[in-house]
Amino acid sequence: MTTESHRRNPRDDAHVRRLCGLRPEVETAIGLVEHHGALFQPTPENKAATIEANIAWRRDLESQATESRERLLDARVFAASLEFFRFVDEEVALWRSDPDVVTPIAETLLLHVRGLLPAEPEQRFDALAKRLQSVSSTLEASRAHAPQTLTAVSPELIVRARDVLDGTPELLRAIADAARAPSLSGRTLPSSLQATVHAGVDAAAAALDVHREWLLGLTPASPAPIGAGRYDEMLRLRGLDLTGNEVIDLGRSIAEELRLEHARILRRGFKGQSEEAAVGMARKNVPHSLSEAVAWTRELVDQARAFVAEQGNFPLVGTAADNNEERLHCDVMPAAFAPAGQAAIYLPPQPYAPRQDALLLLREPLGPQQDALRELSVADLENIVASLGFPGRHLQAVWQNRSTSLARRGALLGAVAGPASSWGQDMVAGWSLVSSELMRELNFRHSPASRLIMLKQSMVAALLATVDVNLALGRTSAEEAAALLVRRGGLRLPVARAQVRSLIARPTSGVSALVGKVRIEQLRREARRRWRDGFSERRFNTLLMVNGPVPLAYLFERLDEPPGYASDVNTAPLRS
Repeated sequence: MTTESHRRNPRDDAHVRRLCGLRPEVETAIGLVEHHGALFQPTPENKAATIEANIAWRRDLESQATESRERLLDARVFAASLEFFRFVDEEVALWRSDPDVVTPIAETLLLHVRGLLPAEPEQRFDALAKRLQSVSSTLEASRAHAPQTLTAVSPELIVRARDVLDGTPELLRAIADAARAPSLSGRTLPSSLQATVHAGVDAAAAALDVHREWLLGLTPASPAPIGAGRYDEMLRLRGLDLTGNEVIDLGRSIAEELRLEHARILRRGFKGQSEEAAVGMARKNVPHSLSEAVAWTRELVDQARAFVAEQGNFPLVGTAADNNEERLHCDVMPAAFAPAGQAAIYLPPQPYAPRQDALLLLREPLGPQQDALRELSVADLENIVASLGFPGRHLQAVWQNRSTSLARRGALLGAVAGPASSWGQDMVAGWSLVSSELMRELNFRHSPASRLIMLKQSMVAALLATVDVNLALGRTSAEEAAALLVRRGGLRLPVARAQVRSLIARPTSGVSALVGKVRIEQLRREARRRWRDGFSERRFNTLLMVNGPVPLAYLFERLDEPPGYASDVNTAPLRS
């Protein structure tokens, strides 16, 4: 059962701490603070030790598999995730064409300065200063091993790595500002510690300048496509039970359904106006600045949570009077994360942190500011909050932290994971897409504008799935793929190019939302058939929430378990 003793198994903790010693970025992500200011070292020896530590954990999990159904599922999921990583690392080997090592550094620094760490400000910033000083050695190590790791450096991934690098100084300035600012209790850091942090910022900035020169000196060489065989095997190992060609057929079918629905919305809600005019009307409520968009998002997060609590179809953690259980903070996205091409990104709560605080970060989409702010309209923000906040990815992440073991997430690999980070994303990205549709069906701030924008986002998800496959199979170029997203999905060219580069860096990630949404719908139909009178939306949604980010294929097996399985976790009352 999903009990506290299962969630925090002492034997798991021992393996986690061993891995954190090898991969300090993992430690930061899960909310521990014993790294003493270390950053990961991108060396083959460190990578091999990380893999061996995960293999040892897998063996231990398999030895415990007979203890309970939960432990058996942990062992199966963990072993499958390691097999997926092995194939991606050895057979796909995208690390040979991707020079980006700055993204995991930026993520670690952001979580360190913004994440909820159980540490006093002095301890936090002392370790942060050491991490900043470690940036130079980490980048030096990556360059030293580049001749034996980088063999055919993708020109698209060079551009992406350069854009991440160019955005990182903004994060460094934010760290310097945070060191000067008083804490919530009004305390300020000692001047000597502030000076140490600022010196670390300067050292990191100098190291990034050196790395930029090296990056610009790389000779691009387009690597061979992954190919149908390896791509299909990646899908199989992710538990998706589809081939690349079947994903394309599915994407085309869903896109056609969305076009028909899109035409109905234009007729009924916009009096048959052209798509361009209708989208303009849908996005008429536009913020004047990014800070105003962030303020609007904060209000929408509160409204969405209250709506979900009142509506009653989704399990909430705690009650309205105890809102610390699931705080979602909204702020400006550092420029280092903008190359992902998303207007908003979600950083989930740290599993071992004392509170489940998470970050929803917004940034003007790439391109001219006037066009970019238009894509942060009220209708866009409503869908962002539904998919990434309530009842979307944030609610799901809080539940998985409270109800499942860390092993359920799969192998802990940190920056080593690369494309293998798409493990379990059919559950996560699929639920995100489903959530925005559910909120529209439940009439959360319902309007033709929000419905139209939601349909556009669903269309983009269908197109990204087909583009993902075609890029991996060599059927289309990056520029042709971006042009398709502009022509059919309505994305602006800078945004489309950024999203295409993200697909190249993480093959099969583009299919996650579409396939996940379809699988969740299939799972719901099967639950209705098997549970009959025992079916309720709340019971079904709880099943999705409390199992962790496992591939959805595993949940079909859980439908035959007693109803108590999906209701043994304490949830908030229907009315908060």
